[in-house]
Amino acid sequence: MLHLINISKQYGSKTLFENAEAHLNHRSRVALIGPNGAGKSTLIKIILGQESADSGNVTRVKHLVIGHLAQEVPRFEGRTILEEVMRLDGRREGLLKARIELEEKLSHMSETTTDAAEKEQQQDLERYGRVLEELEQLDEYRLEAKAKEILTGMGFAPKDFDRSLKEFSGGWLMRVALSRVLLMDPDLLLLDEPTNHLDLESILWLEEFLKSYRGAMLLVSHDTAFLNRMVTEVLEIDQKKVFSYRGNLDSYAVQKSERLTVLRAQHAGQQAKIAELQSFVDRFGAKATKARQAQSRVKQIEKMDLIELPEERSNVRFRFPPAIQSGKEVLTLKNASVRFGEKTIFKDLSWVIPRGARVAIVGVNGAGKTTLLKLLGHRIEAAAGEVKEGHNVKLGYYAQMQAETLDSQKTIIQELEQTAPEMGIAQVRAIAGAFLFSGDTVEKKCGVLSGGEKARVALAKLLLAPSNFLLLDEPTNHLDVESRGVLLDALRGYEGTLCLVSHDREFISPLVDSVLEIQPTPGGSRVIPLLGGYEDYLQKKVLETREKTAQKGPQKAPAKASLAAMPEVAPPVSSSKLNSAPASQFSSASASVSEKTAVSNNQRRAWEQERDKIEKEISQAESRQSVIHDLLADDSVYDDQAKLNALLEEQKALEKNLHSKLSRWEELSHLL
Repeated sequence: MLHLINISKQYGSKTLFENAEAHLNHRSRVALIGPNGAGKSTLIKIILGQESADSGNVTRVKHLVIGHLAQEVPRFEGRTILEEVMRLDGRREGLLKARIELEEKLSHMSETTTDAAEKEQQQDLERYGRVLEELEQLDEYRLEAKAKEILTGMGFAPKDFDRSLKEFSGGWLMRVALSRVLLMDPDLLLLDEPTNHLDLESILWLEEFLKSYRGAMLLVSHDTAFLNRMVTEVLEIDQKKVFSYRGNLDSYAVQKSERLTVLRAQHAGQQAKIAELQSFVDRFGAKATKARQAQSRVKQIEKMDLIELPEERSNVRFRFPPAIQSGKEVLTLKNASVRFGEKTIFKDLSWVIPRGARVAIVGVNGAGKTTLLKLLGHRIEAAAGEVKEGHNVKLGYYAQMQAETLDSQKTIIQELEQTAPEMGIAQVRAIAGAFLFSGDTVEKKCGVLSGGEKARVALAKLLLAPSNFLLLDEPTNHLDVESRGVLLDALRGYEGTLCLVSHDREFISPLVDSVLEIQPTPGGSRVIPLLGGYEDYLQKKVLETREKTAQKGPQKAPAKASLAAMPEVAPPVSSSKLNSAPASQFSSASASVSEKTAVSNNQRRAWEQERDKIEKEISQAESRQSVIHDLLADDSVYDDQAKLNALLEEQKALEKNLHSKLSRWEELSHLL
């Protein structure tokens, strides 16, 4: 489907890759990896045709459709979310406009025509047939229902579909862009960091969606859990080459280690051979009787294709600077409430965070995770109740917008030195290097840095400052694999108290011992200490996502029912006891839940019967639509103007009817 053959690319004196090869087939599932600056973005641009290679060839199958998600937030016009997603790549609007124009033109065809007019009519008929065929390929009559399904999976509520894009932040706009690419159903999906702005629920939904995707995928992501579940091949840019490995990231790591072992052995053997030849030259090169043999060995060395070993990247390890020990109770919340205007976010929240707790705060986007973190970090005040900090608490806080606090006039190294004046410059530079700032880049002023670069500086500052209570909000969003590893190792050895918000499963799992879930409700979010660890929570979410994706109807797992029965706000609980809370505290409303379930089952049966009926009607309408499509493809129908007009009118009526039935079917599916 797509082949890169002997591709080379150079910028100035820097060579990104030489004679690189890659081959994507119709069902390829490929991860593109490599350190920052290796050339991943350039290779993507070459695939898209946005840049040309210095040498080599790129071959594509005819009419290859590529759906591309870039990292940059796209610029949208003032459409609604649903309108923007259904635009696809712009083709649909043009096709719909052409269909309306051609139907209008064909319905007014004259029965007596000149040869020129007849030729024009024939061209219009052929064009109309192509337009209908392309719309059928886009699955036009189911497109809106599919768009709503994808948007729901991306975390949008039905009430959001008709809201203007101007009302949404950059993270939500990235979800719109991803939804549009998925709805395109292209031959090749090229996704650059697709999970960066998604919560766990949306990531799990995306994984299930992509498992059933029929085309090829090329994924760039620092989310190793996501890639491990998605790919069957890894392309790595390294040593100015592109290496291909079969399997997922775990398999890649094993194969690469084996390849490097063989490569080092070959390199050692070659160096020994070169040393042997050079020794002969040095020993006998000046002797006339041995000059010819010595020259022969010089030529042997010159003809050798030298084996290059990959550059050894320094493994930076770092420990948080020691801080004084805090009191036993780091933070206490008593009946705390948070409101923004008339909207209540939390109400009567009580919670004690003991020293040494390591808590993951989880929940869908918009539930209030960041708001809770801001409350704990005194970035916002409680509207009611009390938030009391314990004895000797030294707070370290990393917010998603923490980068905006940097001094734009200071250089990177000045910002870091100011944070840790007692630390040696070599150690400060090592930390800077761990976050991809090395050499002269540390002299760049913060004002000229990109958003991702600023975020990395802010995170490096956090690691340099002594603290015994850390609050982290999505700390890995702008980190590559190596920087993420540095942070993970540092946090594993951190001896203070930690509260963490992150969608990065493999990052968060080894760091926490308890989970606090935030569930949004109309009257204010519920804050619920879960009975298991993070792996238990993750497993529960995976099962829920699979049930929803498979549309198994009204079945609910007992665990979900007990969560639904929990009080509006969890009772006061120490996070050190989150894993040992008695099951009795979750069972107080079991009877009422059973009654509600019994009542709703009657309604569900009615909805299911209505949905089954609508499905049959949709099938009948689509069958009739197919018949009309075949009739309109027959040239003879255009000899009878009355019959043609009747078919066109019936087609319009069917389209309107299908739209209505599909909307109701989608509504019923959502209710079920």
